Amino acid sequence: MMEKNLSGNLELDAAAKIIGTYGTDSQHGLSLHPDNSYFFGKSVPGVVPYTLAGKRAMSQGDPAGRPEDIPRLTDEYIAFCRSKGYRPVFNSVSHEMAGLLKTRGFSVLKYGEEAILELESYSLSGGKKGALRRNVAKLDRAGVTSEEYCPQAGRDQSLEGEIAKLEEQWFADKKLKLTYSVGDLQFDMPYGRRYFISRDADGNLLTVLSFLPYKSGKGYCVDVMYRELDGPTGEMEHAIISAAMKMKEEGVEEVSLNIAPLAGIDVTKPDTDRIEELMHVIYNNMDFGYDFKNLYRFKSKFDPTVWKERYLVYDRRISPVRLATSITQTKGVADPGLYRRYKKFFVSYILFPKRYKEQEESGTRLLK
Repeated sequence: MMEKNLSGNLELDAAAKIIGTYGTDSQHGLSLHPDNSYFFGKSVPGVVPYTLAGKRAMSQGDPAGRPEDIPRLTDEYIAFCRSKGYRPVFNSVSHEMAGLLKTRGFSVLKYGEEAILELESYSLSGGKKGALRRNVAKLDRAGVTSEEYCPQAGRDQSLEGEIAKLEEQWFADKKLKLTYSVGDLQFDMPYGRRYFISRDADGNLLTVLSFLPYKSGKGYCVDVMYRELDGPTGEMEHAIISAAMKMKEEGVEEVSLNIAPLAGIDVTKPDTDRIEELMHVIYNNMDFGYDFKNLYRFKSKFDPTVWKERYLVYDRRISPVRLATSITQTKGVADPGLYRRYKKFFVSYILFPKRYKEQEESGTRLLK
């Protein structure tokens, strides 16, 4: 259960209570943000957090409610969107939710794959984890340590100042901040988050991690990950493994490394459409702002127990360009020039796909 918070935002607190009670999806906690809106079930308890991109209502993960109430909650949310003139987009939903929405006339595409560590059986043994195991052991020998920070028990302003500097450095390098599918640290409104930091032998801050709870605290999903850019190789892998092993000792069942967006999209099948082709091209070519392929490679280092497919489901009246730019917009791209760059590519690719396919086949980098 998530602890009670008095954020001053009654809808946010009510949504947190519902998600704390019924939240079984690793994505539920990502939407607990003061800037988001919340649809609450009329006849059944449940909530669908969403944000608007023009008239497109963008939600993250499955609706939160009792399993038997999800179909009714979903129908109520769809009816609400239609009454407001919104066109719903359900991002990163489960296979089951995608199937339900397909019966409601929505278009369904694979969006990516979620990496899950099932902790009861998870260890660092095995050939596939050789490099991970060596990096973790090397940093252990070098004196890197991990500890949990619990702002709920008492704020440490000095530590939070260090974290703020690391965060500023991280975003200055990335020029990109994802604010809908990735949250903030929110030390003042943790809503059940757990925070872990690591330091080197000299006490310098190396990494900051936050995990969001689901399944009543039996599962935790990696959310925020910041690291010292000039830190030792493997610092983030060491941080994640240290936190996961601590949770394993406590009886936590699983840790989600979150979703690798656009991974595993099959464009060889005969019914591939323009949006799938667009996502495939972005995955294989984007290396500015957000590198999807390297994110998948990073998660693969942990040899996850399970890769769960996640889906993008949307009102079929939304055009490919509108859909792509709406997702980019609600991800919170901080650099306006970068956003315009994405949008220009989306439009150009949709209008002239043959040109880009020829470039890709020749090995030319499409996104520069």
